[in-house]
Amino acid sequence: MRKRRLPPLNALRGFDAAARHLSFTKAAEELSLTQGAVSRQVKELELHLGQELFRRFTRRIELTAEGEQFFRSVESMLDELERAAGRFSRRKDRATLTVSVLPTIASVWLMPRLHLFTSLHPQIELRVVSSIEPADLLAHEADVAIRVGRLPGRHYERNQPRIELSMLTRWDGVHADELFPDRLVPVCSPGLLGETDVTAADLVRWPLIHTSTRRHAWPDWLKAHGVRAAVEIEQTLQFGHFFMSLDAARQGRGIALVPDIILAHEEGMRGLTVPLTSELDSAGEYYLLIHESRFDDPRVQGFRNWALKESFKVRGNPPKLVPA
Repeated sequence: MRKRRLPPLNALRGFDAAARHLSFTKAAEELSLTQGAVSRQVKELELHLGQELFRRFTRRIELTAEGEQFFRSVESMLDELERAAGRFSRRKDRATLTVSVLPTIASVWLMPRLHLFTSLHPQIELRVVSSIEPADLLAHEADVAIRVGRLPGRHYERNQPRIELSMLTRWDGVHADELFPDRLVPVCSPGLLGETDVTAADLVRWPLIHTSTRRHAWPDWLKAHGVRAAVEIEQTLQFGHFFMSLDAARQGRGIALVPDIILAHEEGMRGLTVPLTSELDSAGEYYLLIHESRFDDPRVQGFRNWALKESFKVRGNPPKLVPA
């Protein structure tokens, strides 16, 4: 590799300071050096370049034309070096917090609100990772996780729609805050059903849109509403995530069954109508999950307090907060 032919780098600092102040004395004060040391640095630089950079008078100095030109280059170079180093310093000052969250909740609930969190906690750099897989908080994959499912030890009624997703790989030492319930509601394009009032039993007359992560949602929901009709999932539309099912419903392709929290977002109901409301909660809730080893971390508590306040706006129950 080519060897760099650079001027003495330490001398560049002395030259830069002297050129800005047009004084060896003031440059020495800035750099905590003696006037003689700065003068020697500049002289060393001039000898290396073979060019006089200053005109020296009894009580002052002036840049030569060549000195002016060289100073502009040195100043630009040092400015860029300062900016590059500053980026690392700012990154070090900003503490990173990793949040693992379900894809649809990330897109319709968390991401639209992140600017509120950032304005409250500018020192925290939030890293959002979307996943439906069980979170492993002990493996430090994430500092906190947002998942939906059954809380161990909590009682659920037999007629509540099942949630088959597992929230965690291990529950040892995990603190769970409920963010909001999972309540499924049917949605469709306003023109799909016409002006007719419908019951739960009527909905099976139209194509039903299934989300693969909730394969029992429609059968369980219909059964809970007294509808015994068989639902052949293989013969209906299926999509991988709720936001895909919502798009299909907006296109008039059928009726989707989705958690009402998704519709709470200002864009959630765009192009959709709810033909039939339901007060039936699923057998599981959305939780903010934190391992005890992270619980007292100020970054974690800052996010927890903020997330619970935001969920309160949706569910209407005052959260119990821990000071950050």
